[in-house]
Amino acid sequence: MKNLRWGILSTADIGITKVIPAIQRAEHCEVVAIASRTLDRAAAAAARLGIPTAYGSYEELLAAGDVDAVYIPLPNDGHAEWTIKAAGAGKHVLCEKPLALSSAQAEEMARACAAAGVKLGEAFMYRHHSAWVETVRLVRTGAIGRLQAVQSFFSYYNDDPADIRNRVERGGGATMDIGCYCINLSRMLFGAEPSRIEVEIPFNIPPDRETRVLLTSGGDPPVAPATEARTFPPADQYSIQASLFARAVLEGTGVPVPIEDAVANMKV
Repeated sequence: MKNLRWGILSTADIGITKVIPAIQRAEHCEVVAIASRTLDRAAAAAARLGIPTAYGSYEELLAAGDVDAVYIPLPNDGHAEWTIKAAGAGKHVLCEKPLALSSAQAEEMARACAAAGVKLGEAFMYRHHSAWVETVRLVRTGAIGRLQAVQSFFSYYNDDPADIRNRVERGGGATMDIGCYCINLSRMLFGAEPSRIEVEIPFNIPPDRETRVLLTSGGDPPVAPATEARTFPPADQYSIQASLFARAVLEGTGVPVPIEDAVANMKV
């Protein structure tokens, strides 16, 4: 099987430090180009990561004939614009999470890629980790009984109001930046969509107080707390993600997680 030739739209830190090296390690993958809004920045990233070609604009990379697919780690408010432009250029797209700023925008992206005959995937890399693959298997087979509740936390400290991850108008904020993982995880484990959503956000609280979101499908089942722990070896989840996406493109099969799932996540 030949390699899928990747181009990278942006020199974002997540790409430079995590995803690009993982794509370079992945089966059936080759990173051939990277673009930034300035050529100097793209050239520096290309030199650091051993990428053959650097472009000083995203448009130049999309016009390149030797690029089959693009990975988009742009700020959230740039996902829709550049996914749609990439589809118009005939490039398959793996876009960082969250896919869009709204479900309507996500649907527009999905339609654009379908019309162009290209694949579109959302980069929730955790879904490819062996621990979560096994967890889903345990739930689906009923090995742990009927799943009735999922409680998840994802947090980090960021008190810079100017940071793009905190700017709501750019698609930042707790829910869009990292809360989307908790929503995605709950939906994945239940294999269904919530019928009701409740949000609890206390005011005048210390910064380490959690915010609680309840996604339910009705009923109020009793819960008895119990714990069982398992240890899993490290997994190269970013590389697995790239390999599976590449196989979907090269073999003409569906992407590992259907894009309809990304649209549904945005609706929640």
